[in-house]
Formats: sequence, structure tokens, C-alpha cells
Amino acid sequence: MDFPMDFPMDFDPVVAAQLPLSERVLDRLADIMFATDEILDMIGTQRYRADDTTCDVEQSVRHVYDHVNDLMKKLTD
Repeated sequence: MDFPMDFPMDFDPVVAAQLPLSERVLDRLADIMFATDEILDMIGTQRYRADDTTCDVEQSVRHVYDHVNDLMKKLTD
């Protein structure tokens, strides 16, 4: 089976289909949290060049991170 180049290599669709929906959702939310954390780190290391756009992006990404974190907490309670 051929997958697009952006398809995660550790993702097995056969195994994933057998997992409960909540597990699959948590896995994808964890990917989002990882990506947003990386973005915040990238912005944090470039502080000396921060402009209004960068500050807006940081606030938006931080909001996504916090929202996804809250969703994950709800799903695991």
C-alpha cells in the first residue's frame, strides 16, 4: 500500500482501526501538542527578532496548545 509522503511512518492503519476512538483521538491530539510545543520553542529561541506578527502567532499557538491540553484532560478523566 502506498502512502503520501506526509503520512506518519509509525502509523499503522490496521492497528489504528482496532483501537477505540478515544485512543485514536488522543494520539492525534498528542501530535498536535508536540507540534505546537515545537513552534513555541522556535519562537522562544528567536525572541530578539520578535515582531507583532510573531507575538500574534505565539498567542494563537499557545491558545491551541492550552485548548488541546484541556481536551486531552477531558478525554482521560
